[in-house]
Amino acid sequence: MEEGLIYTDSRPRAKSTGHAFGFEGNLGMVLIVAAMVSVFILTMLFHANNPLPIPAKFVVAALPTLLVGAYLMVFRHRRPPRYDLDLLTTLVNGRSFHVAKRQPLHPIRHAHD
Repeated sequence: MEEGLIYTDSRPRAKSTGHAFGFEGNLGMVLIVAAMVSVFILTMLFHANNPLPIPAKFVVAALPTLLVGAYLMVFRHRRPPRYDLDLLTTLVNGRSFHVAKRQPLHPIRHAHD
């Protein structure tokens, strides 16, 4: 074999996670599922006997899609992997790397005092 050959990957798209609806990876699928849930809720609201006006039915039905879209834009889109879970863990447990409130005394240094 020739030692001077340079290997170049000719399939860079195989490494890509893809894009759908402007979101990376499978995040577009989550938005599609939320839209399907919204259509189902809208159908149920139109077939049920409730006193809601028609614009209110559309607003209630749009909530799942709007909430999921906002969640994806704020916590998942163009963020590092597991950013949302790490942020939640930080909010619940506090920062992992910080100075302890009560520092223990060093056992060797203070043994002779």
